Amino acid sequence: MRNQTVWDRIKLPVASISWLLSILAILIITYNAVPLYYYLAFGVLALLFFSVSDRAAFFFYITLMLVTVFYILFLAFKEGWQPGEQALAIGLHFIFLIHLFSLYSLSKYVYQIGTENRLLKSRIAQLEEYILEEGVLTKHEFEKQAVLILSNMSRRQETGFYLKADLIDMNRTVQKKVMHTLASMMYAAFRKNYDIVGQYDNTTLIVLVQNTEEEGLGIVRGRLEKLMIERLEEGTIEKIRWTVIKIDGDKTLRESAVVT
Repeated sequence: MRNQTVWDRIKLPVASISWLLSILAILIITYNAVPLYYYLAFGVLALLFFSVSDRAAFFFYITLMLVTVFYILFLAFKEGWQPGEQALAIGLHFIFLIHLFSLYSLSKYVYQIGTENRLLKSRIAQLEEYILEEGVLTKHEFEKQAVLILSNMSRRQETGFYLKADLIDMNRTVQKKVMHTLASMMYAAFRKNYDIVGQYDNTTLIVLVQNTEEEGLGIVRGRLEKLMIERLEEGTIEKIRWTVIKIDGDKTLRESAVVT
């Protein structure tokens, strides 16, 4: 992340103040010359700039600047303005351009902030989708570590298992809570720093149990079953879909069909 300059820190306040002062100046100068409802145009302009993208706002800014310049020239020639009237029109237009540029600057800043916030929300949502707590891996980290473990197991001709828990049959209101509780129990029941536990998606937890036969898997599943009985509400355990996939010479996750 780049360091902010002094201008980066003050440009929003400067734009806000110049926008406010310019509109106040226009109101003071033209208050007795135009009907009050004309000032609604400033509200429409603000809505227009803040409701479109940065590029569209820039296009509107350039268009309005050129249109108002030619319109004032047209009126000056048509009505034969005197030097004093011309000076007043030039001054008002200059203030209007300051107002317009300030409005564009504010809308550009708001658009950038909105874009950054959407990106951050998207990243946070991805993290929240997978990360549960310390010891439970994200999908990406689980797959990364699984590849190394599978390669070593294949070289040593070891067997192991994937144990998948799917909570798809549960009500969404309790699904997240059960996911957190079950993940912590799985991490506690299996061998830390040896077997790996990961959250594969919104409803699926998976454990890679390495160098284990069916008897060893049965022992750890027994520990897990005991924890579930203690900590999960009645009727919840029956709604968890369990899948056991044996690992025998697999070098990738797809060979063991764990991702299907």
